[in-house]
Amino acid sequence: MEGPDVELWKQVFQELIQEVKPWHKWTLTVDKDLLPNSLKPGWSQYKHRAFARFQCSLCSRSWSSAQVQVLFHMHKSARNPRGKVKMRVFAQRCRKCSESPFEVPKFTEENISRILNNLVFRILKKCYREGFKSMEEIPTIKEISLEGPHDSNNCEACLQGFCAQSGLVFSTAGSMQLGAVAGPATPMGEIAFKLYFTFLCTLLFLVAWFITCVTVPVEWYCDTTCN
Repeated sequence: MEGPDVELWKQVFQELIQEVKPWHKWTLTVDKDLLPNSLKPGWSQYKHRAFARFQCSLCSRSWSSAQVQVLFHMHKSARNPRGKVKMRVFAQRCRKCSESPFEVPKFTEENISRILNNLVFRILKKCYREGFKSMEEIPTIKEISLEGPHDSNNCEACLQGFCAQSGLVFSTAGSMQLGAVAGPATPMGEIAFKLYFTFLCTLLFLVAWFITCVTVPVEWYCDTTCN
């Protein structure tokens, strides 16, 4: 990633980090060789899956993807109020062209702001031990509705084994997780139905038990008094 987009990322990052740490100096640089989980001592990792648009430089075909991987490595100096962030955006290539190059995606300014907001939250948590223990990630905005599976054959992150869609997931905590996408999550409706059914069975059992406990002493009392 280069050109005006890089400057926009840097500008937005400076605005956001200065809001929370005005006396600290942080820098954001692009590193196209950055790898997930390949961290130097003292560095932390954050990865975001975002929506962005692509355009082929050969045929001018455009497409969108909600599986764009954005990787950050961040480090805060232990001695000085300084920090640095390295960033890599994984590219995709056109599936129509036989020898198409990998293209860098285009993000809207709103989505850039959302991604970097999430990054700043992670910096506060990882580097300053501040913020909430569990924070909701701000999702990027999908400008259009996407259909069909992820094109893993033309995804740089998938081909290198880093994309969540390839079955090998790199987490925001920096630890590799195998098989993290092995199966679908249980639908909430199914869980609610099972809980309701269990509650209903338990309630019926308690009612039956109560009726039994009350009926037997009454019958015994009637038998003894009548005799």
